[in-house]
Amino acid sequence: MSRRQRLQSLDESIACVLGSLPKNENTAAWIRAYADNHRNRLAHDVELLRRYAGSAKSILEVGSAPLFLTIALKRAGYDVRGLDLAPEDYSSLVEEHKLDIRKVDIERERIPFPDDSFDVVLFNEVFEHLRIDLIFTMSEVKRVLKPGGRLFLSTPNHRSLVGAWTLFWHHAGCHVCPDLYHEHEKIQTLGFMGHVREYTAREVSGFLTQIGLPTELVIYRYPNPHVRASFALKVRNAIERAVCTIVPAWRPLFSLVCQKPPTDSREGR
Repeated sequence: MSRRQRLQSLDESIACVLGSLPKNENTAAWIRAYADNHRNRLAHDVELLRRYAGSAKSILEVGSAPLFLTIALKRAGYDVRGLDLAPEDYSSLVEEHKLDIRKVDIERERIPFPDDSFDVVLFNEVFEHLRIDLIFTMSEVKRVLKPGGRLFLSTPNHRSLVGAWTLFWHHAGCHVCPDLYHEHEKIQTLGFMGHVREYTAREVSGFLTQIGLPTELVIYRYPNPHVRASFALKVRNAIERAVCTIVPAWRPLFSLVCQKPPTDSREGR
């Protein structure tokens, strides 16, 4: 499947979701914004799977909402299961596409699948939202991965050029969502926590290595382009991209590909 075909498939999935929005207007507005801001990132996630997941078929997607990627992967032939805080918000889509989305709070509850169940776990744009027990959550991810299975994780890059600008100019620790109150308010308005903090690739990679999921690959990335950006913002973005072409580690997002050791088994944990 070509990049154009993957984008087309993803756009069809996005259109399905946008045609069946939840009644909660806050959630509906969040889904519309997510479609605008994450389309290219989601297409890149599909590309990473194609390149590095090999013949993997069974996928667990942590944080399935708003189902853009879930539906696209199901259509692509993957055996995809999902976890989410409120899958009932998408009940009509879940039924229409025959999706298996389990209601789970991954910060407090065990993942409801047996050990060594999945070839791949997708953990995209979730890590920065976690605030209770990262060791518990990521140990559960490792548990349900098959030996030799891979974790694909993406999150904002705290060591980015725009992150440094946000910290020193705006005195904010998160460049993606710099309003601390607004991020915590999402618990009431959307039903989930906003961004707790952002991390560097070295921090996350080191943490996952201690969990038992050593990093195979780090990829520094850009978000979607600002379609409605002002002239000044377009100039700033052009300068940022020029600098980050020389120093990729300063790009605003990163993805990790981690592998559970092939010899890992329940008895060896």
